[in-house]
Amino acid sequence: MQAPILIGELELTEPIADIDLPARGDGTAYNGVQLLARMQQIPVGYVVLAPTALDSSAISHQVWSVLGDEINRRRSRAGLPAINELPVGGIPVEPELADELTDRPLVTVVVCTRNRPESALVTLRGLADMRYTPFEVVIVDNAPDSDATKEATQREFGADPRIRYVREPRPGLSCARNRGLAEASADIVAFTDDDVRVDPWWLNGIVRGFQAAPNVACVTGLIATAELDNAAQLYFHLREGWGASCERRVFDLAENRDESPLYPYSAGVFGAGANFAVSRAVLKEVGGFNEALGAGTPSGGGEDLNMFMRIVLAGHRLVYEPSAVVSHVHRASLADLSRQMRAYGSGCTAALTAIIMADARARRELPPRVISGVARMLKLSSGVRDNPTLPSGLIQREVGGFFVGPWLYLKGRRNLRRLPALQA
Repeated sequence: MQAPILIGELELTEPIADIDLPARGDGTAYNGVQLLARMQQIPVGYVVLAPTALDSSAISHQVWSVLGDEINRRRSRAGLPAINELPVGGIPVEPELADELTDRPLVTVVVCTRNRPESALVTLRGLADMRYTPFEVVIVDNAPDSDATKEATQREFGADPRIRYVREPRPGLSCARNRGLAEASADIVAFTDDDVRVDPWWLNGIVRGFQAAPNVACVTGLIATAELDNAAQLYFHLREGWGASCERRVFDLAENRDESPLYPYSAGVFGAGANFAVSRAVLKEVGGFNEALGAGTPSGGGEDLNMFMRIVLAGHRLVYEPSAVVSHVHRASLADLSRQMRAYGSGCTAALTAIIMADARARRELPPRVISGVARMLKLSSGVRDNPTLPSGLIQREVGGFFVGPWLYLKGRRNLRRLPALQA
């Protein structure tokens, strides 16, 4: 796989059309197409197409060769007969495949942003077009340098009663998320970032996750890649694999455990902070977001991973629900990506340090598992190390972040104690 790659979607119940690769402004040609295939809006899997096989018949054949077995597994679970091919005209819509919601509770969506009004507006426009009701949006402007985001939000959405702007003067993503939690009207509070594009059925998937099992306190969703225009974006896409799985998973401390030797401290298996929702009551019970973690603190991240672990360790269930889809715009510059990978490394070990300091069980269980966890991380990194078209040195940046994460977390705690108590 080599960038640039065109990103798209394919609804399997609709006719398949030829794909014409658009011209790129920089004169380079796309090296292929990656499609997220969905069946009645529910993700089924990914298919990568060569630039020479983009007519409808070739697309149908390739999708069936990659996803045919999965399509029939889903039909079988719904009591439907197997099919032998993917018709160019699409698979018929089947009522049995419609994963209908049993209830539609109010959902509060919190979008935290800082000094990125244009990017935040893109996210808000997608939220305004949600196919789910009822919902509200709280946009939390975190210690901004100006009123640009406030003015842009009020100019475009001031007449929309569903969208509300608040300003949080204390810097740090966890401070902003805790402010959003306090402002929420609903018990289900969904969080996303100002650099994502939300799917119209995103909240349907979030609620579906909460209804998937008893005692669900947190739902994470599929984070698809929005664009693969250069090697930096491809590196992140391959390294993180946020949107790789299209199968629902339930996590807890009983029968629904991950195979990782680090579990439940292998927080990356749960999801990521660009796409998740929590029960407001449960999150308040476990203490909210750790304000010494996250963007805007010395560790640079980890508040989402820490929160996922605390919820599972408290005996609640977490569900990964792939029908809750957002698309993330990865960093396009090598300098930005390098900073991000270091923050991912430091945020990971900072989150684990916070767990160890707060939880006696973690202090007993985690240290003996660290070597196995490092070996697993190195194995997962092989896909980017072995691709000569991708930037080098980023694994070292991430590992360097691992080593300094515990110290940065302690520094963040000291900074937090010195932070003056500001009022919103």
